[in-house]
Amino acid sequence: MRRFVCRLGLAAGVGGASLAAAPAARAQLVPDGVTDPTLVTMTPPDTLVGVRLHARRIGVSTYTQQSEAYGRWHLGKRQTLLYRARTDWVLDSRGRPPFVREDYRADALHLIGLGRHWQVGQQVVYDYSHANHIRTVTWLGRAGGQWRLRPRSAPDSLSQLRVALLGGLTHDMRNGRQDLGPTYGAELTAVVRPLAAWPEPVALRLVALQTQLGPRRWQRALADAVYQRAVDDNSLALLRLGYRNTRTEDYLPANVQRIQSDTLTAQVQWTYQLPGQASFHSDNSVLLPARAFRYRRLGPLADTVQNLGYRQHEYDTRQELLLTRRKLQARVQFGYHERVRGYYLDNNRLLAAGRFFAAEQREKIKDISEKTTQWQAELTWLLRPRHALTAGGNAQLLRVDTPSPENYQDRDEASHQLRLRLTSRWHPTFRTSLGLWGEYRQLIFIKAQQSAENYSDRLLHWEPGFAWAPGTFSWRGSYHLWVSYQVRDRAAEQARNRASRVLELEQHLQWEVRPQWLLTLDYQRRENRIGQLNWQTFRESPLDTTILHDLSLGLRRGWRGVRGQSSLRAGYRFLEQRSHQRAALLPEGAGAAGLIYLRTLTRQHGPELSFERRSGPLVLTTSLWLQQLQNLYRYLPGQGTYIGGSSYTAEELGRRSSRLLPYFELLLEYQLRGRARWGR
Repeated sequence: MRRFVCRLGLAAGVGGASLAAAPAARAQLVPDGVTDPTLVTMTPPDTLVGVRLHARRIGVSTYTQQSEAYGRWHLGKRQTLLYRARTDWVLDSRGRPPFVREDYRADALHLIGLGRHWQVGQQVVYDYSHANHIRTVTWLGRAGGQWRLRPRSAPDSLSQLRVALLGGLTHDMRNGRQDLGPTYGAELTAVVRPLAAWPEPVALRLVALQTQLGPRRWQRALADAVYQRAVDDNSLALLRLGYRNTRTEDYLPANVQRIQSDTLTAQVQWTYQLPGQASFHSDNSVLLPARAFRYRRLGPLADTVQNLGYRQHEYDTRQELLLTRRKLQARVQFGYHERVRGYYLDNNRLLAAGRFFAAEQREKIKDISEKTTQWQAELTWLLRPRHALTAGGNAQLLRVDTPSPENYQDRDEASHQLRLRLTSRWHPTFRTSLGLWGEYRQLIFIKAQQSAENYSDRLLHWEPGFAWAPGTFSWRGSYHLWVSYQVRDRAAEQARNRASRVLELEQHLQWEVRPQWLLTLDYQRRENRIGQLNWQTFRESPLDTTILHDLSLGLRRGWRGVRGQSSLRAGYRFLEQRSHQRAALLPEGAGAAGLIYLRTLTRQHGPELSFERRSGPLVLTTSLWLQQLQNLYRYLPGQGTYIGGSSYTAEELGRRSSRLLPYFELLLEYQLRGRARWGR
């Protein structure tokens, strides 16, 4: 346990952020698969060193830990070293041996400036996943430069070109195989005014990267172009075009699987300022993704896996109108989204025409079309200087169509919602709010095979709240009560009707006993009652009830000095959860299980201690909840037998467990800037 909490590794988890995410670092290394080449500009002559550690307990037997170290060193006038290392662990101590997910990642980049325009350097990327036994190491040399495109044109000081070339080796180990192969790529980034007189330039980015690993190949390519222009004094337009291509290959027992994704994107945005404090915004996009799964045999006797894939197109549009006046603000929005996906097969197994047609029809059962239409409106009216009324509503319709007659998921989902909220300030120290909103949902399956699932749902919400802050004392309270009635359409399905009531209550009290001494009391209650509903007579039979209480009392002492500020909090926390449900009591001998009304009680309580320190580049936060966990059962016998749900024996219900569990969290962040240099 101590080793898990305290270790600060210098490697980083797979899939973590790259060196580009380091604060103030101006290099961009965005790995994707192996790595992603980008042009890197020289960094300023300062030093950045940072570490971060976050460890906590998230469950009875589950712990997590993430650590990170990053830095930037200026080595003389023209050399820069950037690095980042991360670890990501998850430990579950229940297993034998304990299950641990260990992911590591490390990036290092060394750059040397040559003259005014050129750079050379090298990069090392390391990835390791202990759970999957996958390790990838890449070394890349790089050379790049940056130039102005019109150096003698005074009006055009923006047009410039950046180019980077990469080449190196990648070693990959997975599935008991080790592969070594070349990695090479290039990137071009340009900011160009097609005409020197144009006020706005076009931004263009092209990236290509490929790795050859024996029988496998990884590749990534992207192209982006963005142009934004002010049409006139009141309108602004933006056009974005993009293309993405990724290809990853991995081993199967007797084949190499290739997953290839190609995506075309286009986006048009337009903003127009209307007269009279009104504005209109339009956002429209088209997405054309395609994905293919291809297989190649590793040996002549291996069986061939069926090639398959899908093509998809998506359309999305958002239109918004906003009106702002002194006492009135209104917003109306319309949205439409359409997604159509179609599956296909390749006859790589050389099937006969009839067999291939039957296999393709089985795959096309998954073809689907989804269309979502949504309207939203919101209006805020200042009734009086201290009272504001907000009214809003939305309507949404989702239509799902499947062309295949063997797919029964065709359905319509409709939702209508209306909200009202009144906010009042009765005194400079006292405010209240009252919210009321209702919602009606309806789900209808078109085909008869699924029509038993058709239902309508009616929801009603009530949300009062207040805030009182008379000087050194403050009290904030909020309530949320909502009821839901879900009614099935078929007469034969009325036994599945459900009624649900949920109550959430929160109270937060603070009292500044004296300067730098703060007494806090927090209380939360959540109650969820689910019952069987007879809609005709509007009566309920309780099925399950869960009640949660969370009470926390603490005293905080804070102090501030020349070198930073700190705070120490000591308190006590009590958490209790009660569940009421029907269950079955198993007899000791032969016979039917009897009905019991079971109450499950879980208590977690104990002292809390937390400390926080902020001093320049240092942030330290620690907390400890030394809780006593108790579990017990209580029940009352019912009449008759019970089938379904949970079943218990008398011995199990008589057990009572109690144990001490320390819940902790540690967060350490340290970032140092300086003028220290290596070399000259």
